[in-house]
Amino acid sequence: MPRYFYWDKKTTVEEATQLSIFKLKEFGLLCGYAATTLTWTRKLSDHKSSIGIVVDTENLYAKVNYTITDRNTDEKTDYDYKISLTTTPCNFGGKRYWFICPLSVNGLYCGRRTGTLYLASGGNYFGCRHCYNLSYESRNECRLGRFGQMGYVLKADRQIEELYKQIKRWTWAGRPTRKVRKLQALEQKMNRAISLSERFLLD
Repeated sequence: MPRYFYWDKKTTVEEATQLSIFKLKEFGLLCGYAATTLTWTRKLSDHKSSIGIVVDTENLYAKVNYTITDRNTDEKTDYDYKISLTTTPCNFGGKRYWFICPLSVNGLYCGRRTGTLYLASGGNYFGCRHCYNLSYESRNECRLGRFGQMGYVLKADRQIEELYKQIKRWTWAGRPTRKVRKLQALEQKMNRAISLSERFLLD
């Protein structure tokens, strides 16, 4: 089981390499069995990252492979492992996919459901922001600042996760409940924000 150990310096999600289930959906990878190579650029450092990924929605896993180079020794290490997926039902049919965080912190397996996984500086495996103890640069930016658009996506992602946990009943008298309507509105706004964001590039 992949492990991660905290270090003193707290980093932000904007500094970490991100793997988003929403981008996989946008790229058409959540459709049975699909494989591709994703390439994106972090705007804070202009650092380019690439990752090979195989998605199998029948067996509910995403298999990733990538190489990490040690900055001190230039030694390259290859990583190849599976990340479990899970689903929750959508109100009007279909399902929504989530990653299951594969990390263990202080000997405890995380297993948290999340829409985005991160590979922070000093880490070797993708994991959730809680395991990496990541903060948000957008908290220090004005609403229309540099990270405003991506900051909104991250905030909406957290709110959607919490709403999914809270919803016990999806309809009442044939109509969506108040929490379901709020969830649908958030998902629509987040999808629009993702479409406008130029944070990720697909080669």
